[in-house]
Amino acid sequence: LNNFALPAYFTSGTQINAQIPPALAPGNYQLVVHSIANHVASAPQTLVVSKYAPSVFLNAKGQVMLFHDDGSYVDEDNPATRDEPLHMYASGLGPTTGGTVQAGALSPSNPLAVAHGVQVFFGRTDFKQSAVIVDWSGLDPGAIGVYRLDLRVPGFHGSGPAELVTVRVGGVDSPSTGPVVPYVPVD
Repeated sequence: LNNFALPAYFTSGTQINAQIPPALAPGNYQLVVHSIANHVASAPQTLVVSKYAPSVFLNAKGQVMLFHDDGSYVDEDNPATRDEPLHMYASGLGPTTGGTVQAGALSPSNPLAVAHGVQVFFGRTDFKQSAVIVDWSGLDPGAIGVYRLDLRVPGFHGSGPAELVTVRVGGVDSPSTGPVVPYVPVD
């Protein structure tokens, strides 16, 4: 990225997982993929780096990476309920305070790298009853570039079998359209 090597964590014929350096300023950058084995490089592509680009993690089946406190998935058979601790995973929540975050290194556990101003909605973002309590948000200790959100559904929250999941930070919402949209059942 702009002639600096990025830490890569996974590569395949169709996917590369790499970390954008946490201290990189928002802007447009040239990205070139180099094949060390074949000694070739891709054509430069412009990559837009934003301060905030929230996105909810989904598993291979398109299910939101949202878990009950016992580690089980929140799903149709086991919906989210009022006041229980929930844990959700996301990316793009922006800068953190507290623990020092370095490119290519695991997120710190002491002190934690905390993300601020994160809001979560299960349902329409313009309904007060859709807001979820965010008890904590920050980089998941021991992971790279993965944010964990500790949540609770308040008592006055709406319910339904498929509530749209939206993460908002810095005035930017996670995608609510596209090939896979994150939904969650709420009891």
